[in-house]
Amino acid sequence: MMATFAKNENKPGEAAAAALTIYVCPKCKGSLAVAAHELRCNACAGAYPVRSDTPDFLGGDWRRSKNFSLRHANWFDWLAPIYETNLWYPVVMRLAGVKGVASLPELLKAVEEMTGTVSGTVLDVACGPGTFGRRIAAHAQAVCGIDISLGMLEQGRAYAQREHATNIQYARACVEALPFAGETFAGALCCGSLHLFEDTGLALGEIARTLQPGARLVGVTFTRTDTRFSRFARRHGARFFEVKQLGELLQEAGFEGYRPRTFGSALIFSAQLNGTRAA
Repeated sequence: MMATFAKNENKPGEAAAAALTIYVCPKCKGSLAVAAHELRCNACAGAYPVRSDTPDFLGGDWRRSKNFSLRHANWFDWLAPIYETNLWYPVVMRLAGVKGVASLPELLKAVEEMTGTVSGTVLDVACGPGTFGRRIAAHAQAVCGIDISLGMLEQGRAYAQREHATNIQYARACVEALPFAGETFAGALCCGSLHLFEDTGLALGEIARTLQPGARLVGVTFTRTDTRFSRFARRHGARFFEVKQLGELLQEAGFEGYRPRTFGSALIFSAQLNGTRAA
């Protein structure tokens, strides 16, 4: 299993340094050197801080992003403590018009059924506090979660420690510039965030780049509805998908075998990366 980051206020220890080797520069995809408090790219001179065991690849310009979610990344921090409680998921699912999965455990079960068993390393995109990734960690070699919210990542690390899940690690990064080399992962999750990405095609393409041929992507997003919640979300940059439209976007990114399931407005899907995709 891949080790998590060791608690160390100075230069990372051997276990932490070993875990950090999975990352590459999100800009040029060059290798990174582990130094005290940061990762350094010798190719483009990029430097990325490591704070509280979490590498931060987001960069200093995210507050000026055109993407609403990225520009207000800190807004998600306050949500982290209640994200997995009845104060969030059941309320949001009811307002959004989700049917057939009225609770987080039911949603987790539906995602787990689509994910199956993944024995390699899994990418958890926009992982929040590891809500979905932690559920498959026992069967995976490792789970690497990325999110734009430090608060979510801190909460996820606390949950993982409480659950003794030693093969989960987190990094602050955005899906459009993942800090991983090509063909790193045996599977990927993207649960509850695809509709928030600025460029869906770019996001899916970047996920595909990091996956091994034949690896499965499982996701949760929303279909088009005319509820008050969806109208509010669209005004703030959210995208909602027709079932066929999402399949086309996945195909363009190099995926095949698209399997969608709808639960009212919720769209749970899986697809596999084409083994003969173009480089």
